[in-house]
Amino acid sequence: MSAAIDETLSAASGAELRSAMVSKVRELRPRLLEEQAATEQRGAFSPEMHEIFQAEGLYRIQQPRRYGGHEFDVPAFLAVVREIARGCPGTAWCFSLSAGHHIQMAALFSEAVQDEIYGSVSDFLAPCRPVPMGEAHWEDGSWRVTGEWDYCSGAPYSTHALVMARLHGGPATQPFGLVVLPRNQWTMLDNWRGSVLGMAGSGSNTIRVENAVVPADHLVQGSVMTMPAGADSVGYKLHGNPLFCGQTAGYAQLEIAAILVGTARATADEYERLLRTKKTMGPSPQPRFTAGEHQRAFASATALTDAAEDVLEAAGQRFMDYCRDAVNTASGFSRADAGRTSMAANQAVDLAWQAVDLMFRMSGSSEGARNGARMQRYYRDFSMARTNMAPKLDMEAQAFAEAYFAN
Repeated sequence: MSAAIDETLSAASGAELRSAMVSKVRELRPRLLEEQAATEQRGAFSPEMHEIFQAEGLYRIQQPRRYGGHEFDVPAFLAVVREIARGCPGTAWCFSLSAGHHIQMAALFSEAVQDEIYGSVSDFLAPCRPVPMGEAHWEDGSWRVTGEWDYCSGAPYSTHALVMARLHGGPATQPFGLVVLPRNQWTMLDNWRGSVLGMAGSGSNTIRVENAVVPADHLVQGSVMTMPAGADSVGYKLHGNPLFCGQTAGYAQLEIAAILVGTARATADEYERLLRTKKTMGPSPQPRFTAGEHQRAFASATALTDAAEDVLEAAGQRFMDYCRDAVNTASGFSRADAGRTSMAANQAVDLAWQAVDLMFRMSGSSEGARNGARMQRYYRDFSMARTNMAPKLDMEAQAFAEAYFAN
């Protein structure tokens, strides 16, 4: 690998920054491909890959400049995640869902807390579990937090955790709150590797918190998915960037869509390799890439994946537009706005799935069904991801319509 990305980007700006970052990740693709099987077995990408992500500044894509980050926008982050997924979907999931939560940390917590948290590490990495699975009890001016949170993707290399807890006593005016916990206040359980059909390398372990004493200002009351967004948010006032206006709804769908669109591109790469190296069955075998049925399948899958990328890019831009609207208009970032973002992201997922399913079916039993084959791995990874709550177009469609017609 070349020198740290900070050196490459020091004189660049705008689109050049994004292009340089994506190029850095593209250089990693051969290694990501080579390590896929080991990543699955390990349950997360390797410590050596973690060190590369650190050295190249990839974890700091959205980290505020105030704290040593690049503070790139959402489309730039999604482009990098998509490129990582093209090399290894599980690695992209583990990376994205730990490095992509500055929009919560830098938007919702006070300046003093951000100074403390960001000041304690060079790269802030944290899963964000928005489901209240644990409890926070008020005791002597602090919160005492206990519980277990499953599916904390990115936990293996995270420096902190962002989790929702049920609130009891003291200054609680909301039933839930988002708490930030440093690594020394939680334990990661070894309950992910070898336990699932796909995305086995995503590091989606459970974390356990036992009687962690948390300062009052390390907990923000309310649901992270519905907290108000706009010019009055702590993050916008502190950083002056609409990215940190306090909006979360819609963002999770973009993250996962980026991973899955990248997975579709990885599948296309593998299908092309099969077409160039395998022959058709029958009495007169011919290279698959010369056979009409495979040519049509490859062309259709390419068009579907291209369309998925285009939709995802537009959805990311729309999210940023809504963030800017949120700090410039009185109406802010509405639930309907979030729904439109989510629906677009999930449309990209559906297009990508059509491409992956087609290529998997056309790859043949020797590749699609064979353990250890990349084609099988991509199919399993995508299938597993579709069980997540985020890529559910019908649910988001209903939520959008309800919010839209409520006004």
